[in-house]
Amino acid sequence: MKKALLAVLAVLLLNGLHLEGKQKHGGSLTFDVRDKREVITRSIDKHLLLRVERADKLAQEPVGWDIQVVRKPFDVNSGNLLYHSREWHGPYPSQVEAWHVADRYFPNERELEVRGYPYELRIILINPVVAGDGSSFVSGEIKIIWKRKVNRVLKRELKRKDSVSRTQSY
Repeated sequence: MKKALLAVLAVLLLNGLHLEGKQKHGGSLTFDVRDKREVITRSIDKHLLLRVERADKLAQEPVGWDIQVVRKPFDVNSGNLLYHSREWHGPYPSQVEAWHVADRYFPNERELEVRGYPYELRIILINPVVAGDGSSFVSGEIKIIWKRKVNRVLKRELKRKDSVSRTQSY
């Protein structure tokens, strides 16, 4: 009975590893801080959408971007899953605005978890330059990297197998 259970577990783990290898684990998006588009979108997976929206579409100069992960299909009431709470007020690390850079409000590299989904998102500001008063961006790029987190059970099993193989090699 014990051998049969171990065999079933092994098959499930191998199948999980096979499927894990075929799935897309993440992606990235890089754009200029002065990009003229109002919204930039990328599909993260069949359930999630990355939306990057200009912070002030009416401003002459680019003031910033609001980075969002939302459930598909998107509508105006979709909540940003990068917010750790729906009750948030004030600047948040998923917002990239010129005055945040000028005041060093957030670091130029930030990691955020996608609430309720096994993804994490990294926002990297590359060589950002802002106007003297911090009112707009002069130059720079924003790179957004998303990746799927490894399943905890699978991660634990892989770690255990690695430690077993190291002890057997001595």
